[in-house]
Amino acid sequence: MGIHVHLAALLLLATLPLSAQTTPASAPNANNVRAPTTNSKPVPKQPTPTVFQADEGDRWMLLGKKPLIFKADPVTAGSDTLLVGTEEMPPGNKIPTHKHLYEDEVIFVHKGTVRVTLAGREYDAGTGATVFIPHGNWIGLENVSSEPAMILFFFNKPAFEQCLRALSSRPGETFTMPPPETMAAVEKQCHQVMKE
Repeated sequence: MGIHVHLAALLLLATLPLSAQTTPASAPNANNVRAPTTNSKPVPKQPTPTVFQADEGDRWMLLGKKPLIFKADPVTAGSDTLLVGTEEMPPGNKIPTHKHLYEDEVIFVHKGTVRVTLAGREYDAGTGATVFIPHGNWIGLENVSSEPAMILFFFNKPAFEQCLRALSSRPGETFTMPPPETMAAVEKQCHQVMKE
């Protein structure tokens, strides 16, 4: 099976969406630095010190279903060395077992409990837990509780966010699967393999 089919299957199961921030940013000062909104300002040309409030960042809906907010990446804060975002996982939601080929990842459980499948073992990770996933290791998550879980994800280099954005729509917009030629151009940024 090609990476396009694997990626589409992974994302259909994960449904990790992103959406556009529309809250206006206030003028920064020493005590109040607000996040720039990606739909009203140009992409930063260099890394920009930024404080993102909980609901701020570059928001999308993965496959038109599940919210994801990018906090620090080339688009939001001009970072060419880091990808940070948040994701809310409804009860029963899964991120299927997969591995990233080149990027290390850290997942911090901000709220709730997720079952983590990591390198062939299972763990329950509750609020405050940190999961380190070196590149090349199998990882999967499932919200096993009856409440939504909130995770923060960190990658040591950006690229995967391009893949997620290509498979997402803005909140309130209808999602349409990109044509094969668009996916072929983006697949090189996905850097992952789904476990069969």
